[in-house]
Amino acid sequence: MCKKFKDAGAAMDKLKSLMIFMRSAQSGSFSEAARQLGMAPSAVSRAVLRLEDELGVRLVQRTTRNLTLTEAGSRFYQRAQQILSDLEEAELEVKQLQALPIGTLRLDLSFTFGKLHIAPALLQFAAQYPELNLNVSFSDRVIDLIEDDVDATVRIGLNTDSRLAMHHLGTARYITCASPQYLAQYGEPTTLTELSQHRCVNFIFPQTRREPTWKFEQDGKLIELAVDSYLKFDNSEVILDAVIGGAGVVQLPKFIAAKAIARGDLQPILQSYATQAGLPIAVLYPQKRYLSAKVRVFVEFMTKLAATLKQVDIVD
Repeated sequence: MCKKFKDAGAAMDKLKSLMIFMRSAQSGSFSEAARQLGMAPSAVSRAVLRLEDELGVRLVQRTTRNLTLTEAGSRFYQRAQQILSDLEEAELEVKQLQALPIGTLRLDLSFTFGKLHIAPALLQFAAQYPELNLNVSFSDRVIDLIEDDVDATVRIGLNTDSRLAMHHLGTARYITCASPQYLAQYGEPTTLTELSQHRCVNFIFPQTRREPTWKFEQDGKLIELAVDSYLKFDNSEVILDAVIGGAGVVQLPKFIAAKAIARGDLQPILQSYATQAGLPIAVLYPQKRYLSAKVRVFVEFMTKLAATLKQVDIVD
């Protein structure tokens, strides 16, 4: 590790000497180069001398008033000029990457929220930034953004990775519902006790095979209820279709059930027990000193999209 730092330091010293040599050649004297660089003439002369010693060749002919390039110095100057031009171009390119949304944006989106609410708007986002290539995955698995080289993710739940920055978009609140068909056949539960007499459908986490508790509120206190579900799926859209078809009672994030409720396919129940508790919806991305333009514009896009979803009561 120490050797790497030494090598890097030596390279920087050589680059500095190279730039001093270039300025000396352009100005025609060490004293003028020193004035332009804000250095002492003796320091400029020593830097060029060190460069000559490293190369083992004389680059300049020195006189009391000015300097001229030797044949080797002239050739070296031409090549060095190209090197510095390439370096300047590389620096400009990197700065443009930082300032302009170009390149490839790799996203990992929460499966159901991403499919229902983000994917339909991505075409508009892509059209807005034609220099940006989108590489999008939809999943509910927990990934390592840094190890998997992902620029940003939209997740529902708490962030436990201190390496990630979080931009809060809203809150996914729960709603308990069933289809009119089911309620006509089995009746509508009006208390949490009656819920145990109904056919409950629940989500099951693919990685742990565990079911989430259902969240309610009574007398200002949060109640987490472990329901006895007869039907379990690890896909929220399958659950939604099953419940619309009359499979039973379900508790889902509002962003999943909202459209079905608006169409009349599902009916909210136990609303007097509805809780304000919910899960945060956020854009997560690796913490860096400078936020790249491509991630910045995606965060801005998601902020506007979340505001739209709040207006139609899909997220809070």
